[in-house]
Amino acid sequence: MATRNMYQTEVFHRGLNKYRIVKAASPYELDQKARALKAQWDQQWARIVEREEQKKNDANSDAYAKELSQQAEDMQVALDTILINSLYPDDLDLNEFKKFSIFSEPYPQQPTLFMIPFMPIRSDKKYNPSPPFLARLSKKKMEEFEKYHTTEYEKDFSQWKTDSYFVDISNRTITQNYETSVKEWNKRRLDFDQSQTAKNQEIDLLFKQYTQGKTESVENYFRLVLEKIELPFSYSKSVEVEYDSMSKTIIIDLFLPVIEDIPNLKNVRYIKARKEFKETYYPDSHLKKKYDDVIYQIVLQTLNYVFSLGSKYNLVDSVVVNGKVSTVDKSTGKSIEPYVLSVNVAKAAFDEINLEGVDATAWFKSAKGVSAASLANVTPVAPIVTMSREDKRFVEGYEVTESLDDSVNLAAIDWQDFENLIREIFEREFNVNGGEVKITRASRDGGVDAVAFDPDPIRGGKIVIQAKRYTNVVGVSAVRDLYGTVLNEGATKGILVTTSNYGNDAYTFAQGKPLTLMNGANLLYLLEKHGYSARIDLLEAKEILRG
Repeated sequence: MATRNMYQTEVFHRGLNKYRIVKAASPYELDQKARALKAQWDQQWARIVEREEQKKNDANSDAYAKELSQQAEDMQVALDTILINSLYPDDLDLNEFKKFSIFSEPYPQQPTLFMIPFMPIRSDKKYNPSPPFLARLSKKKMEEFEKYHTTEYEKDFSQWKTDSYFVDISNRTITQNYETSVKEWNKRRLDFDQSQTAKNQEIDLLFKQYTQGKTESVENYFRLVLEKIELPFSYSKSVEVEYDSMSKTIIIDLFLPVIEDIPNLKNVRYIKARKEFKETYYPDSHLKKKYDDVIYQIVLQTLNYVFSLGSKYNLVDSVVVNGKVSTVDKSTGKSIEPYVLSVNVAKAAFDEINLEGVDATAWFKSAKGVSAASLANVTPVAPIVTMSREDKRFVEGYEVTESLDDSVNLAAIDWQDFENLIREIFEREFNVNGGEVKITRASRDGGVDAVAFDPDPIRGGKIVIQAKRYTNVVGVSAVRDLYGTVLNEGATKGILVTTSNYGNDAYTFAQGKPLTLMNGANLLYLLEKHGYSARIDLLEAKEILRG
């Protein structure tokens, strides 16, 4: 089964005024990707700040402008040689993914115990002073003198016993707390070491199973390989990989850079009279041609990595690369992720290519790749081979609509019947455009009752559907949950369907988000649209469900 990017987060940089949605298959990987992107942007911002500082110094500004011009020239050369500079890929260095950290939490500090007070002794000088002269003259006074100091001793001894008791209790508590903290520290250290060992063993197992051609390991291995490829410029890269061990075919869904990601600076001059830098850029015609060449080089580079590394264990006979971009539809202002190219290449055909001299654009056409004449136009294309939509959560649905008529109260039907009804009616809605809808297991849906797949390259994608057979108003919490599910599933849209209605706070939260809220009236209209009739009576349903 293909590795899915189930998690995503938003990354901002105020200085650069940049924004990206980063996706990944796990929280750890998502954190690593987000950190890497932030680091790239921080470096870019640091260079901009440095450049601004350079403006203040005329003596160095001219040299700095020449340095920037040289960097711009070097960048254009680097763009032209993306493929040439990556002809001999290396296997993954598994140690890069392993952890060899030392448990850094300090060992609990030995506590300081309270001092036990000195025990008074009857023979101490304090209780046996020399009697005064007058006391020595009278037996009675001597007895009183002795009795007084005996009483003082007994008082001090009693106080000592009390103080010693409480000091002992305090010290025992301190010692017990310390011993507990040591045990907890040792447990945390053991958990840390075991977790690190388990993670490293997982990585070793990944490589072992990769060499054996195990599907999931092959997918994970090549996803890691492709995501680590470095380019002369930065962009938010995302890769999905699916492997068919029977045909030894790898399908790659690869997010490509958009034309705005390609460096287009030609040279920089410093104008001393105005104390400013003058930047010159290549014309749009040059940039569009350069963009196409860069993209097709990336496709060849991707193929080369997969075929070269896969050949060591005879894992790959053919590769499909489906390239898509994350951009904005200028006609609607909405974010879209259309496929812009697709190519299917057999290993035998790839081995015939002289990568050191090939023209990437000409090769793509000869390989019968699918794309627009100019990639910069972002013209959607249908992938030659698409990834499967297998999901272990999906189960077989059953028909419900055939039993519907005006006597059926949707708010009172069995909840599983309701979920299957929603799946069925949306399947009819999406089938018009070749889409499909699948229902999920009730015990493992994670907030998903059904998933629709709309193949439309612009407005389509993965759509999460939740069904709420409610008799009360649906609050904002259900809408928040739906939005979180949309993000976690990497879906393009979420639809919440209920037999009742929504509160104002629910509608307010949904504004501006890829969410559709359908109430009971909307549901009845959708059923009628597809030739079915039913009714919704919330009061009657409450009585039935209460009984």
